[in-house]
Amino acid sequence: MNAQLEKHVSHVGVRLYRSGGVELVLVPLLEETAAFTRSAGDGYFLVSLIGEPGSAYPVDLRSYASLQPEYLAKKFKLDRRGYGYTPEELAAVLTAIADDLAREEGLDG
Repeated sequence: MNAQLEKHVSHVGVRLYRSGGVELVLVPLLEETAAFTRSAGDGYFLVSLIGEPGSAYPVDLRSYASLQPEYLAKKFKLDRRGYGYTPEELAAVLTAIADDLAREEGLDG
């Protein structure tokens, strides 16, 4: 099998957040990366929970529905034993991050 390797380099602002014991990394999924992921464009971030193996998922931080505990529990599979974060904790932190990003965008405009 000789699969062709595709590469796209984009300089993005990776963000690390910590709040109430929840630690996560956000990578913006810009429109330029749409060829590599279905979830890309304004508001989309790859959210990766630090210390939780296999817990990365693209989230639209501008969408109220994406910040609901039930949605996050299903997408990040937080219903399994051993996870350090509850869906409610993750929802609260992502909501605070979404507010922070909205304030930051307001400064740019």
